[in-house]
Amino acid sequence: MKVTYLTSILGIAVGSLLLAGCDTLSPKDKTASSRWDHPDIIDAANCHFTETLGTSYAGGLTRLTQPPFDKDFLLADINFNQKRWFTNFSGDISGRFTEVASEVSLWDQPWPEVLPSLLTEIPQYQKEDGHFGVPIDWSKPIDFDPTTDQTVMMPTLWGNGRLFLGLTAAARKFDDPGMLEAAKKLGDFYVNTVYPRFCDPNKMAEYKTEGQYASAYVTCVFEGMEGLLNLYYLTKDKRYLETACKMADFHEPFDTLPVGHSHGSLSQTSMLVRLYDATGKTEYLDRAVKRWDAAVSGGYVNPAGSVLEKFYVTGFNRDEGCSEGDWLRLNLLLWADTGETKYLDMAERLLWNGMLANQWNTGGFGHRFMGVDERGAYAYLKPSQESLWCCSFHVPWAEYKMLSYLAPASQKGIWYNFPLGFETITIYNSTIWKITSSTAPSVSNGRHYITATVNLSTETPGKKIPPLNVRMPEWADSLTVTAVSAEDPVEVTEKDCKDTGRSYRTFRVKGVSGTKGITYTLKFGASIYLEDRRFHALDLNQLQNAGVQKIEGAVIRQGPFVYMNRDSGDIQDIALEEIPRQMKAAPYYKLSNPYEPHAFVFNVLMSR
Repeated sequence: MKVTYLTSILGIAVGSLLLAGCDTLSPKDKTASSRWDHPDIIDAANCHFTETLGTSYAGGLTRLTQPPFDKDFLLADINFNQKRWFTNFSGDISGRFTEVASEVSLWDQPWPEVLPSLLTEIPQYQKEDGHFGVPIDWSKPIDFDPTTDQTVMMPTLWGNGRLFLGLTAAARKFDDPGMLEAAKKLGDFYVNTVYPRFCDPNKMAEYKTEGQYASAYVTCVFEGMEGLLNLYYLTKDKRYLETACKMADFHEPFDTLPVGHSHGSLSQTSMLVRLYDATGKTEYLDRAVKRWDAAVSGGYVNPAGSVLEKFYVTGFNRDEGCSEGDWLRLNLLLWADTGETKYLDMAERLLWNGMLANQWNTGGFGHRFMGVDERGAYAYLKPSQESLWCCSFHVPWAEYKMLSYLAPASQKGIWYNFPLGFETITIYNSTIWKITSSTAPSVSNGRHYITATVNLSTETPGKKIPPLNVRMPEWADSLTVTAVSAEDPVEVTEKDCKDTGRSYRTFRVKGVSGTKGITYTLKFGASIYLEDRRFHALDLNQLQNAGVQKIEGAVIRQGPFVYMNRDSGDIQDIALEEIPRQMKAAPYYKLSNPYEPHAFVFNVLMSR
């Protein structure tokens, strides 16, 4: 899909874009703004990755234009025109496709070709009560069955939750009255039926009945919350926001770790952050922060930055692209509301080492078998299956969401968050700025660097170059910056970012016009270092002084990369002096056969 830049985005030339279908952020008078200088996230349809991630992203979108993704396949979950997987997850495929396709489309250029006819036909299959799928008597007991996902009630709610997001995304992007009307009918179904029937404090025993993990109560009922929030933004009808909040409150006692379905759990945690943005109620953000802390410290997140399909530490041996997409998005949302760069560090780790490892050679995404021990996952094994019903939609959708966070703007300037290849736009002081970034590794005097070349420009005359706030990644031990312009010699001033300390460095130039543009060269020091399996950097001098001969379970880092074993999926020994020569390890994207097993945990033999 070719994406072009617009000189005017949907007619918006001033201010921030607070649009319902995006991961929109709180208004200026919200509590979040007082916590740090809150960025404004724009619609990312005019933005794209380049370099390695650009190839991955383009491959994921291209996959959605190939078989089996024709109209009959995409509608089969709501019109039952063919036998398919997961029969009663009605809306899971049609909703996911509608959401990602609408999001990546320009407002006047629906993509791909099948999308307009899909949007026209979807409302025809909506039931009188507002839901999609087979007719259901919702007053009957829930048909839980822990041995199968071929039940009806919970799968239908899961699918309707996904379709709700597709309807609201299409209604927002294309100003489509048919999509909006279908979304309102589905929203009324949640207000009038789902909330009173499935959030009744007198029926807690029923809700706690065991079901198959993908068809469980906590997995399926609460997926509708985010569609309600999106619909509130579109209609300003407070019933939808109030119902989303009441469902989120009822969700709290079920919101625990471990849980059987990480995709559902993480998507619901992201919804809590968005509810905080909508309401200013800190309890929602606090719940999300606590969940992140528990997942990271408890071993639910592996050293490659990814999670298992079941939100377990051990006892399950497969990942899921959908969960990785949700984990990426959650980290981005938490950064936007807290300013804490540990969330961007995790997003970056996941992007390079977890999500790339999940992509199939078709461009699609799915499941991969994992090597797992009592401490958690330690290796990627053989691919399991390409997931044409969820992951192949959800990972490109999450990557699309990330485009908005590459270089957002706020009153304090532009926030350069990730040293990687991209082209994006942002709005600073009512002016649209184009930002391009390219990267290259280098070695100088035996030291490793990642150099990013970043250009800022605008077509609006007379605009001064905005301050550039550059994130200091966890893996960087130095940063040097130079700048050049077509106009005059450039003097760069540098200081710690006032709001977030040394996690960002702020760079300013004087007397340079944005129409001429300015190009920064950002040189990040990227030494090799070791971590344990819980993300703590290891002090080698301290360990050597203590007489440690072998570090059991070490992770090798350089730049954003977690090094993978070239030879097998077993935890193998590697001598400390071999690591700089990369004799037995490499970043995932440099592996000669990345679909073979490879471990990301080693036993490091210390030098004598």
